[in-house]
Amino acid sequence: MTTSGLRTFNVLFLCTHNSARSILAEALLNRLGAGRFEAWSAGYNPVAAISPYALALLHKINYNASRLATKPITAIMGKHDPAFDFVIRLSPDRRGSSRTPQFKDNPVIVDWHLPDPCDVMGSSATIAAAYADVFDVLAGRIDVLANLSVAALESEGIGLRLERMGENHLRLAS
Repeated sequence: MTTSGLRTFNVLFLCTHNSARSILAEALLNRLGAGRFEAWSAGYNPVAAISPYALALLHKINYNASRLATKPITAIMGKHDPAFDFVIRLSPDRRGSSRTPQFKDNPVIVDWHLPDPCDVMGSSATIAAAYADVFDVLAGRIDVLANLSVAALESEGIGLRLERMGENHLRLAS
């Protein structure tokens, strides 16, 4: 897709419940990559509502979360839905690749497995800190992604480059 002659890259963030990591990633890329990227999120097994801790983080950055919602992968796989350039899986698929569907136009599929902050137990402060940690890692990776050149994004090595970002957030630009 192009906007004003510029290429727009479609990115899907996938995770288990689509209530925290993928929602945060969608919001961050739509903010940081506005005009160059369009982001979506979905879950393998989505829950009914976005985590209140994720919503609180989005509120802190003045992000209007009213357009965000949890949804299954099937909700974005219709013939009128976009072809994705990149699919970034934020949680491991414990059943192998069987849950990641075949997407049209064969997007680059990348793993950025992050711990699920929804699994953290303890005080509200402990849980909020887990969400903030995930948010910080995502913000760093997505900032790098949003600032890559079109040539880099269209290069044959982009999958490996993005995969390396998921291996160690200290080596983002390598």
